[in-house]
Amino acid sequence: MNWNYGNAVLTLPASVLSNSDATAEQFRILLWLASDLTLSKKPAQLAKLADCTQKEIKAALAFWEANGVLISDGSMVATVAKPLDKSATDHFPKPPKKPLQRADELPKYTISELNDFLEKRENIRTLVDEAQQLLGKMFNPNDLNILIGLLDYLCLSEESILILIAYCQRIDKKSMRYVEILAHAMVAKNLTDPADLEEEIKFLETIKHFEKKVRQLFGIGNREFITKEKNFLRAWVEFGYGIDVVTKAYEMTVNATNEPSMPYANSIIERWHANGLHTLEEIERAEAEQKEKKANKKDGKPVGTVLGNSFDTDDFFEAAMRRSFANSDGNN
Repeated sequence: MNWNYGNAVLTLPASVLSNSDATAEQFRILLWLASDLTLSKKPAQLAKLADCTQKEIKAALAFWEANGVLISDGSMVATVAKPLDKSATDHFPKPPKKPLQRADELPKYTISELNDFLEKRENIRTLVDEAQQLLGKMFNPNDLNILIGLLDYLCLSEESILILIAYCQRIDKKSMRYVEILAHAMVAKNLTDPADLEEEIKFLETIKHFEKKVRQLFGIGNREFITKEKNFLRAWVEFGYGIDVVTKAYEMTVNATNEPSMPYANSIIERWHANGLHTLEEIERAEAEQKEKKANKKDGKPVGTVLGNSFDTDDFFEAAMRRSFANSDGNN
């Protein structure tokens, strides 16, 4: 009897042989990794191929790394040999080709498969009931396909899926297709744990509420924010600023340019953040100290400090305005 290598030879480290205590799942995961090292960066796809959970994937990677088979970045200490010469393999039967689902695509289940999931897995029936209640509708086969795909293919927990659905319901996006898009985005950022999802969604809701106020303030109307403006909003929220601080920047912008400009306001806000001014009270106190310092300078009195840093008004607010005005003219 001879080995049928197909069109390529798979080479594993000799150290694999000494790990007889490895589980079947760990060996199966290792073989899939050896066939495609990029799978170490695609836990959802690897879990699907190896028929296990992402938690088992993580444990297997740690096991093989501890035993010297993997290195710290998840790569194999092994190589996949080049395909054998075609003439040497023509007599071997060709293995059937099975197309793999991309990591951002859910599999398409048949009606029979969907029914099988519902009949045999109580947790799925419970999940469907709770999801339908949250969205206020009965699921059709396509909705069921997405829901089961999130659980079975993306390996999200029931709790994580319900967190995503509840968020979509709150923002009036009640289609399972929108839930699917959101789920892929979270998985891409490695946010699958319920606690991490809750934190990210809380941040998204803060931005959403913030958007409405900024839209009104800058007179943006109903148009969509462009990418640059979305980045401004996210940064302002990450800085911990409320609408009161943004309003202050808006007023300074209009006073200087006679028109609203988010890039201009952003330049001011970034300077406040860089100088450790975290609240409107701190900003206004710094502004008052700047005015006092400028007045003292004109009167020939000693120049003071602003929150422990020596600044001149021209170097602080006015210079920031000039730079932001130049950026605004260059980008708009």
